[in-house]
Amino acid sequence: MGSDAPEGQDNERPRRRVATGAYSIGETPVTNGEFDAFVGGGGYRDRGVWSDAGWQWREANAVTAPRFWNEEAWRDYLGPDQPVVGVSWYEADAFARSLGMRLPTEAEWERAARGEDGRRFPWGDEWVPENAAHRGGRRHTLPVRSIPENRSPHGLYDCAGNVWEWCADAYAEGLRSARGGSWNAHPPQLRCAARNAWAPDARFSNLGFRVAR
Repeated sequence: MGSDAPEGQDNERPRRRVATGAYSIGETPVTNGEFDAFVGGGGYRDRGVWSDAGWQWREANAVTAPRFWNEEAWRDYLGPDQPVVGVSWYEADAFARSLGMRLPTEAEWERAARGEDGRRFPWGDEWVPENAAHRGGRRHTLPVRSIPENRSPHGLYDCAGNVWEWCADAYAEGLRSARGGSWNAHPPQLRCAARNAWAPDARFSNLGFRVAR
């Protein structure tokens, strides 16, 4: 896990070996079609699946769906097989809880993305531009599994690019971790060890999640 200098950022160092327990993790980021069941099934009204902080945020902001949901101007992001975007950490956490799951830790996410050999990208150590949705390509998300080469040794798709993915971990005070790069990220940000973070109420067009248990 992580990187040694001079590669990467200080927040990745040092490169180290980390143990995880047994876990399962989503083969792809959660899609709009999958999230639609949460919206239509009353997930935003089900207090039992929300954390205390998440419910307080949802109530204070009268949130009933992801940002951009059903907005014509954002149709390029809203196909049923595209990763859901515009979801805060609170919404991602509530969705996972509604299925009896959770968000992956950073260690779990990185292990699943880069395999046991510690490769730089899901497909290997060399950057291959056509293997991922990133800055310079289409200015929106792609349907999951669109690029067969973007598959990790453990069978996960889209761990490099398309959307940043919320993780369970706190990154720093007031921030939650995210991994994977996105459709508007630069190539170094798509490395499996690259880290990012936002406030848990962030809801952007380049930010989604996958689930674990």
